[in-house]
Amino acid sequence: MKIRNIIPVALGQQRAHATVKNARILNVFTGAVEPGNIAIYRKRIAGIGDYSGTERVIDARNLYVLPGFIDAHLHIESSMLVPRQFAKAVLQRGTTTVVADPHEISNVLGTEGLDYIMRSTEGIPLNVYIGIPSAVPATPFETSGAHLGTDDMIDVVDRYPTRVIALGEVMNYPAVLARDRELITKIEILRHRYKKIDGHAPGLSGKKLNAYICAFIRSDHECTTEEEAMEKVSRGMQIFVREGSAARNLRALIGAVTPLNHHFFSFCTDDRDPLAILTEGHIDHLVRTAISSGVDPLIAIRMATINTARYFNLRSMGAIAPGYKADMVLVDDLEELNIRMVIKDGRVVVRDGQVVETMGGVYTDVPESLGRFIMPPIGIDDLQVRARPGKIRVIEIFDGSLMTRELVMRPRVLDGKVTAQPDHDIAKVAVLDRHTGQHFSLGFIKGLGIRDGAIATSVGHDAHNLCTAGINDDDMLLAARHVGENNGGMAVVRHGRILASLPLPLAGLMSPRDLYEVVESLKKLRNALAELGTEREVFMTLSFVQLAVIPTIRITDQGLVEVEGQRAVDLWTD
Repeated sequence: MKIRNIIPVALGQQRAHATVKNARILNVFTGAVEPGNIAIYRKRIAGIGDYSGTERVIDARNLYVLPGFIDAHLHIESSMLVPRQFAKAVLQRGTTTVVADPHEISNVLGTEGLDYIMRSTEGIPLNVYIGIPSAVPATPFETSGAHLGTDDMIDVVDRYPTRVIALGEVMNYPAVLARDRELITKIEILRHRYKKIDGHAPGLSGKKLNAYICAFIRSDHECTTEEEAMEKVSRGMQIFVREGSAARNLRALIGAVTPLNHHFFSFCTDDRDPLAILTEGHIDHLVRTAISSGVDPLIAIRMATINTARYFNLRSMGAIAPGYKADMVLVDDLEELNIRMVIKDGRVVVRDGQVVETMGGVYTDVPESLGRFIMPPIGIDDLQVRARPGKIRVIEIFDGSLMTRELVMRPRVLDGKVTAQPDHDIAKVAVLDRHTGQHFSLGFIKGLGIRDGAIATSVGHDAHNLCTAGINDDDMLLAARHVGENNGGMAVVRHGRILASLPLPLAGLMSPRDLYEVVESLKKLRNALAELGTEREVFMTLSFVQLAVIPTIRITDQGLVEVEGQRAVDLWTD
């Protein structure tokens, strides 16, 4: 769009391409609700006022018109959908802009995976900006599929100068504090191009937080308490309040938001599966939850729109105003936030819950598979843990949180082998290197809720190795092999029978299938999990058990990792 072309439309001298009439516009700058019409030129708002003689009329039916919602930080791959199908899901919930960090697929396929995300998001009816991955691989304690170096980063930023707006979450905070040369260089490359440096620093406080922020890291989405959020805001950080499928921090943090500081809070989903998006919501769910928790609707909507746009310097996003993108959400109530219509680039894409536009894009070829899956040649004997004197370390997980705790327990031994303890909610877990097929590790995990059978998944942050957990070794091996044969995915097994599965052949992370087909498969997986005795969303939770940058203890294909000390530890201890 050229400025000289939109000015005559704004002046009323030329016809608008479309006009949204009978609107009640929420002004995020003043907080007022203004009745009026919105003139649209191509993909932008030309003006607000009395515009007639338009080419197209969109009747707002006296609904409230809000700016399109912005997700400050997410991973498209975690939706298990290709980008066009992901757009179909989130547009229904009013999200029109996302800042995506493709470090999941980059950890599997390197620049090939990054280029796939770039190409496949080009031209789809969703604004997709990129935080270029900073952690490929995330740590030296796992086998990753690729390495994204500083030379690769320079190449990507130079090829996509406007779409790359940030360095993706700098999750290896111990490496920042240790002044790791390569990581610091990556930060320097992006900050000298005036891009944002996104953070990931769970629990970091005091002088360590000061040092981390000195590296130009200005945001964080890992806060779990009001006190942590307040300290980070007081040090100049933008807090992305997260509500994903596994990590749910909104209710714990929302009390930190006040009329005086709310401009420094945004919303993000991080990792959210499509079943949760369709049934519960996306950013709209976070806005609605914040309002129900006592936050003023205007403040909650600002957190979902203009706050995030201003943090990332997205000058044309986050408001209904002249020159801004014609991305709008029409709702019938500012508290219930029932979405009646979504307008993207000046066109109605969702009406009364139905997608009414084709989810096209520049890149039309959706491959059947990407990458390869190499299973280590293991048998049932390899999954056995031989008993020895001492106690074992057990990873304890918590519903709704990504944090873990190390438990030291006496093992249960049968015939000289350490077994799972379903009566104490302790399952065996194995992580298998799917990139080279050379490594695997064994451990125990508490909190999955599984009482029988086994599950397996190739979604394992961030290297995305194959993880299987269960009560008996035969079911664990069957689940792992089934996932491997599908080039990735998820599976639930009980008594030697596959109860449900979802193939994810695109890098072991995404399905080429339609949104609603994937959702149906997820429902079947949930039903199968119930047969194993758990009602929890364990797949997303299990996917984070490998992430060796969130305290306190994790397991990768190379063994157990004590996160804060960034050191490998043995399963057995005194």
